[in-house]
Parts: sequence; structure tokens; C-alpha cells
Amino acid sequence: MNDGVLFKRSHLLPGDCRAQTKIEGDEMAAENKVDLEIALRKFHELGEADGDLGYAYWYQVGRLLQRAAGMQAEIDSLSLELEMCRAARRKSD
Repeated sequence: MNDGVLFKRSHLLPGDCRAQTKIEGDEMAAENKVDLEIALRKFHELGEADGDLGYAYWYQVGRLLQRAAGMQAEIDSLSLELEMCRAARRKSD
């Protein structure tokens, strides 16, 4: 973590707070897709109001949320791939 960058408040700007959770053609991903921009914008506002320590805290909470969304997208993708493998195996049996 680069504290100097955090305390200059250069992270979590509204235009920069999009989690990349899209998986093309994956129906399960569409069910679990959440627009994180609103939550991250709110974390940014809370951090601005709380000062340096509050900003560092809310920045980390936002990063955790983004990582969780990325992990969920990966889980959805792997679940779809597993289901396709199972279907292919049933066809070959």
C-alpha cells in the first residue's frame, strides 16, 4: 500500500471505480453482476469526510469489494465451464 498516494486522495474517483465483473455470454454472471460504482463512490465520500485515516480505511474496504466481485466473476466463469464439461462428458458416455 502506498500511503502517500492514498493520503493525496488520488484513488476511488467516481470515473475510476468500476469493478470488471462482466463475463460475455455467462448467464450466471449476469445474475450476480453488481454495479459497484455507487458503493465505491459512497466509500470515497465517507473517506473524504473521515480524514486521512478514514480515507485509508474506506479505500481498503473498496478494494476488498472490488476483489470480491472479481472472485465472484471467476467462480461464475468456472461454474459455467464445469457445467459445459459435464454436459460434454454426458454426451460422450
